[in-house]
Amino acid sequence: MRFSEKKSTLQSSVITVRFVLTCTELTLASGRAAKKAEVAVLKENLKNVIVKSLSEGQTRYYYQGYHDVSLTMLYVLSEHLASQVMSRLCATHLTSHIRANLDETSNQMKLIIPLVSQRCPELADFILRSDAGTMFSLSWIITWFAYVVSEENIIYRLYDVFITSPPLMAVYLSAAIVLYRKREIMSVECELSSVHHVLHAVPQDLPWEKLIWDARDLLLTYPENQLKTLPIKQKSIILNVPRSKYLEWSSNWASRLIELANTPAGIAITSSLLVGVGAFVLSVYNSNYRF
Repeated sequence: MRFSEKKSTLQSSVITVRFVLTCTELTLASGRAAKKAEVAVLKENLKNVIVKSLSEGQTRYYYQGYHDVSLTMLYVLSEHLASQVMSRLCATHLTSHIRANLDETSNQMKLIIPLVSQRCPELADFILRSDAGTMFSLSWIITWFAYVVSEENIIYRLYDVFITSPPLMAVYLSAAIVLYRKREIMSVECELSSVHHVLHAVPQDLPWEKLIWDARDLLLTYPENQLKTLPIKQKSIILNVPRSKYLEWSSNWASRLIELANTPAGIAITSSLLVGVGAFVLSVYNSNYRF
């Protein structure tokens, strides 16, 4: 739903936001379940933060998950300050998510596998072969993990990191989490549903401080200006594959090589290779067994 300064559009957006808030279970910042009267106040404050922050600046679109970030800000700030912070984040860290579609967000998610491949090619290859993709990370990135982490203090710690880091820090943290859970991920069957399930389920007892440092190390080693062109590293081989095609390429590479081998050029190359190997073996045999 688009937000703008036009009253009709804004009123329509308010209705949409209120509907979303009606379906949202809220708790207080202390973690205690809010009473009915408290929920009403909290929802009203949250609605104000969302409407104010999205109605400022250029045209902005509400996305499912925006209220998670807004609510976290509202827990630690006043309504006025939370609105200002969210408006600023819309112009910086969240700008990719408040567009008419989530294409840019999807592109960010696709950066996780190339990052993982730099540190663990076999894990990246395992995920690619399963066709699990990176949809598991959607709620991580668009809510800054607020949707999947239950401990409030951990959420606040992560938000401190994200606010003071470059916009793609959530991508780096996502890659760090996947790398940390290598054994758990690769212990399941290499097929879509199993791998997606284990990737999507974020354990609540993760060592978050270690993961934050791991993410920072990835950021320093592969900064944002290099990340979007980072190739996929598989089993010590760098694959310069177009970003939008790498999943398809990885899963079909063997069949494509077979198809190439069946072409006239492939047959010629294979025949030459076999003749060369045969000649080499014969020469070695003759030199070793000459009387």
